[in-house]
Amino acid sequence: MKHVFFALAMTLAFGALGQARTAPAAGSNASRPAEALPQDLSLELGLRSEAIKEAGILRLCVAKNGQCIENLTLGFTVRVYDAKGTEIWNSIWTGRSLDLRFKKPLPNAHRVVVKAVNAQVVNKLSGNPISTGKPLELEFWVE
Repeated sequence: MKHVFFALAMTLAFGALGQARTAPAAGSNASRPAEALPQDLSLELGLRSEAIKEAGILRLCVAKNGQCIENLTLGFTVRVYDAKGTEIWNSIWTGRSLDLRFKKPLPNAHRVVVKAVNAQVVNKLSGNPISTGKPLELEFWVE
C-alpha cells in the first residue's frame, strides 16, 4: 500500500514539474500564472454507501451539488471512532478506488472522519489536478 501511495505522489509531483511555463497570449488574462491549477471550491466528499459494521465496506465519491463525479479522485485518510470517541481504525488510501473494503468489519464503529491529504482532486481521465481550496472532509455517524 505504501508503494502505491508513493507511486501516486511521485506521478503527481513529476506531472507538476513537467508542465511548461509559457508567456500569456495577447488578450489573455495576464494576471493568472501559467502554473495555477484550475479551481473548483464547490467540490465535496460524498458518501455513496456504507456497511462498516456488517462488512467493512465504505463507498465514497467526489461530488458537486450532491452528484457524484466518477472521474475525480483523491488521496485521503479514514479514521473510525467508537461510541466513547476512541479511535479504533486509522488508514490512508491512495484514491485509486473510492470503494473501500477494510480488513475486517468494525462492529463498534460509531463515527467516521474522512479527510483528503491535499487540497486538490485529480481527474482520472486526464491526470490533471483541480484545486479545492482546502482539503475535503467528510464526517458521519454510523447507525
